[in-house]
Amino acid sequence: MPYKAPGSGREGSCVLLIAPDGSILLQQRDDDVLPAGVGRWTPPGGGSEEGESPRETALREFEEETGVRLERLRFCETVTPDDIPELLPKVLHVFFADDRVPRDRIEVNEGLDFQYQHPDGFAALKMNPGTRNLLARFVASDSYRGTVALARRVITGVGVIALDRWGRALLQLRDADLPPDRFPDMWSIPGGIIEPDEAPDAAAFREFEEETGVLLPELKLFRLFRREPGQDAPLADTYHAFFGDPDIDERDIAVNEGQAFRYWAPQQLAELAMPAHARAILEEFFASAHYRRLFH
Repeated sequence: MPYKAPGSGREGSCVLLIAPDGSILLQQRDDDVLPAGVGRWTPPGGGSEEGESPRETALREFEEETGVRLERLRFCETVTPDDIPELLPKVLHVFFADDRVPRDRIEVNEGLDFQYQHPDGFAALKMNPGTRNLLARFVASDSYRGTVALARRVITGVGVIALDRWGRALLQLRDADLPPDRFPDMWSIPGGIIEPDEAPDAAAFREFEEETGVLLPELKLFRLFRREPGQDAPLADTYHAFFGDPDIDERDIAVNEGQAFRYWAPQQLAELAMPAHARAILEEFFASAHYRRLFH
């Protein structure tokens, strides 16, 4: 019989459900797993059953424990004790979601309780060391920070149009498991959300390096875009589009986020599945004096 919470040394999945204020749903366990034992807090999850994918495990375990079927589940990473000190499962598949699930919709089908807990209060909670280390790693990740940022009322983002020697733009194929409103399986401009008190150009350099493993030597601002009411726009209300011509070899690009990175020429954009706002930004850039000065 599979174990009911990551902790017995087997392979399993866990789910980190994030509330708009950044709190994470945790389960208070009623089983005795040392050193914290009964009453410790941990993410919902459990062991995989035969023939079950990690995602299927995550969905099933969460629904069994809470009575809630998640619709916006995303894969974060797979970790082992080599990655996270004192992690008890030998392999743990970490998933996260931003479904809006009020506490009063959550059933306590397993354990003592479920509560949304904010990371600011984690230190006061009873947890096993591996769980504490797992949560610290997740809270520091782009998966968590980006989800919380998107829940804010006003979002400021950046995009980087990186060109090669032939004038082609490097685009990212977005993850397939993104929610429909996040443009899954589409080609788009690398970038992300500006962190609080971060300058737009610093965010552009940081996001590009996080996604590709490449630190760009320089960038220039193309223009600032603002979302109009009802307009299909970037996931940000304000979007800073930067550009440069670093001519990075595709073989030197690490696919740290998304499914792939590839260069595309201006005349190839029409054949790509792209968010409308990304297509409009690229078409405007390729028609601009900035681009003509570089490649005409």
